[in-house]
Amino acid sequence: MSAATVPARPGTPAVGTLLAEIAAGAAERERLDESPFAQVAAVAAAGLGRLSLPESEGGPGCSIRELLGFVTDLAEADPIVAHVLRTHYSQVLGFLRLPDPDVRRRWLDEVRAGKVFGNAISETGSVSAGSHEFTTRLEEVGGGRWVLNGVKYYSTGTLYSDWIAVAARVEGSQEGTDQLATVMVPVDREGVSVIDDWDSMGQRRTGTGTTSFTDVAVGPEDVLVVRDRVAPRPAGDVPFLQLYLHAVIAGILRGVVTDAAALVRSRTRTFDHAPSPQPVDDPILQETVGRLAATAWVAEAAVGTAADAVQAAEDAVRAGAPTAEVGRTASYAISAVKVHLDRVATDAATALFDVGGASASGRARNLDRHWRNIRTITLHNPASYKATALGRWHIAGEPLPVNGYF
Repeated sequence: MSAATVPARPGTPAVGTLLAEIAAGAAERERLDESPFAQVAAVAAAGLGRLSLPESEGGPGCSIRELLGFVTDLAEADPIVAHVLRTHYSQVLGFLRLPDPDVRRRWLDEVRAGKVFGNAISETGSVSAGSHEFTTRLEEVGGGRWVLNGVKYYSTGTLYSDWIAVAARVEGSQEGTDQLATVMVPVDREGVSVIDDWDSMGQRRTGTGTTSFTDVAVGPEDVLVVRDRVAPRPAGDVPFLQLYLHAVIAGILRGVVTDAAALVRSRTRTFDHAPSPQPVDDPILQETVGRLAATAWVAEAAVGTAADAVQAAEDAVRAGAPTAEVGRTASYAISAVKVHLDRVATDAATALFDVGGASASGRARNLDRHWRNIRTITLHNPASYKATALGRWHIAGEPLPVNGYF
């Protein structure tokens, strides 16, 4: 892939045209279960993978609020494409935090070249979700070389990527240490297998499947970070990843509003007992669409406000002065957004059908994709646990958990 020489910025006519092109076939691609390889490549080729790079690094210098605003725009066009790029945008922020200027330059060059980054972090099994206990191993074989072995799941976006960020336990660490490494592996390296086996009711073509590594060669230049397993992640890292999902939901909700309004306009008959002979003049249908529009607006506003809290945490890390308070504020913000938005978003996707008759459920319309996509995203981690954690904080002052979900 090659990136545009001039950084693209959301809101420009060129980006608007690209989003319209992606949106044009999104519903049909999803109905036919087609993967949006060309659409992901088009986003990368337009330079939109480097939105968070500052101007001095060849990017437009978008804030996290602006970046997630674009994600919402992209999710309105095609929520599959938007979700595919979640790890990519998170990884770019991670590159900007790297302390070694040569290492940072190496990976930012890849971003500027339009390369796409995927992930191989999560594993299945009996280990608690969100923990940093991995069976995937990075083992030294001599001469500064290593081999990587393990199996990962929930590898969202990796099917579309050029590079994979892999989390692995470091074998042979010094006694008394328990270290994890993040290594960057090209997707086409020998021993890497990306399997498209994600079988869900929604977000089906995001490539959220299995990635395996069998004696994959790793050199020192591929090792991005080595840290103690129990060391906390950067304050804004996890909150960004979590909030990203709700930026996608906000975009889907825009689609719900658009489809609901179009559905009302398309109706030519109604029921004998309806309050108006014309559906477009029916106050019940008007109210339903209005409530959907309000839900979408509030969702987007909530994501934007939480993005500012994540930005504050990110800024503190880059300044070398992260505090518990900024991390706590970001974690609280994204938790609150999830607890509220998960419920109202699924309700909105259901209410969409209240403005249509039985024909609204037709497969050709594919309107159920909104509910399926939203509900699948909300299953990423239970809102009930997040709500309970918020309740404990307010009742007893108990700190929010520190793991891959907060």
